[in-house]
Amino acid sequence: MDFISYEYNQKKLRIPLIEGTDQQKFADINYLFQETGLITYDSSLNNTAIAKSKISYIDSKNGKLFYRGYNVEELVEKSTFVETSFLLIYGHLPAQNELKNFSNELSKHSMIHESVRLFFDAFPGSAHPLAILATLVIALSAYYPSSFEEMMKKGIDIRTRLLAKVRTLAAWSYKKSIGQPIIYPRDELPYCTNFLNMMFATPAEPYKVDPIDDKVLNQILILYADHEMNATTTTVRVVASGRANLFACINAGICSLWGSRESDANVPPIVMLRDMINNNITPEDYFKDFISGKKQLKLNGFGHNAYEKEDPRAKMSRKIFKEYYQKKIQIEPSYLQDPILNKALEVEEYVMNHPVLKEMNFYPNLEFYSALVFKLLGIPPEMNNVIRSIGKLPGWLAHWTEQRENPDRKVYRPKQIYTGELYKTYVPLQER
Repeated sequence: MDFISYEYNQKKLRIPLIEGTDQQKFADINYLFQETGLITYDSSLNNTAIAKSKISYIDSKNGKLFYRGYNVEELVEKSTFVETSFLLIYGHLPAQNELKNFSNELSKHSMIHESVRLFFDAFPGSAHPLAILATLVIALSAYYPSSFEEMMKKGIDIRTRLLAKVRTLAAWSYKKSIGQPIIYPRDELPYCTNFLNMMFATPAEPYKVDPIDDKVLNQILILYADHEMNATTTTVRVVASGRANLFACINAGICSLWGSRESDANVPPIVMLRDMINNNITPEDYFKDFISGKKQLKLNGFGHNAYEKEDPRAKMSRKIFKEYYQKKIQIEPSYLQDPILNKALEVEEYVMNHPVLKEMNFYPNLEFYSALVFKLLGIPPEMNNVIRSIGKLPGWLAHWTEQRENPDRKVYRPKQIYTGELYKTYVPLQER
């Protein structure tokens, strides 16, 4: 085993090194405090590995992303969201009978207990679909009160149950937000087709999901399925470290997604495009202060600091959007006059060809193109993160499982650097 040798307080010490599959080395500081009394400080955990994982891997230098060793680009081209979900959760590509049984389980358990409809009736019409989804995911724990291990002994995999039901909850959340009656799932429909049918069908007239819509949703969900230790996955693993049940951990992941994607710190792509349209702002005017260094932009639709080169998901989602857009305008020529889409294409053209932005590795990313794909699917912006939650769920389920089955598992308990006052004397209320 390799070590880092150092001296502290006239004492010679060694920090063992751990090596990953990619030959990246990590300093194991588990015993640093016991040996030196020192605690490391890493305010954003950007230089701290919190787990050994076999689920996904970002090849930053070469701009590649792998799920269980498989290139995500190949999965998008050849796989489906259901098959990719099986890969992430169970660790291998399914055989034909495994995929058939898995798909049947997802279809069979997509129905929600009828009493859950009472929850929907309790939400105001203005409730955000993501708030409804997060609430109902934690509510499902009431219907599966036993532990994961106990349920597995009975032949019930609650991970599959949740993956089956989350699309129903998401679609019903949307129906609630627009005041339409809910549509029940149909077991004979594939995963994404079933979801789109619940989203857009109504009792008043027949509805058929276009196969190109089904395909593009499958592809986008695969791109969201996992991305190492991002904020949402880390949140799931932190909650899971305390042996919290599955539904509580996924609820935490959804809430983390809400914060990281829709807070004031980040401007979603559609919001940016609307602002440019409403205020007649050109891409050159919008980005000029950023390019000159006078202003910082916090946009979640551009670039990704996990990659030295372009995020492969950005390249794939760009290709998916362009092909889908061409097909949609042939069916509905009115999209050619859509202001959001036209402004998006204008921004893309400017950003992709500006020499300074190219040098900064500033490019439209997965968030940018997925927002446009969702628009073409007829999905409103407030539902975007709900759809992303469905896409991220297989990765969350895989990380929850890995965390729970880790024999060296401990509750995460980070330290702090205290900067407050000490030894203050209490002053009675009447003297303040």
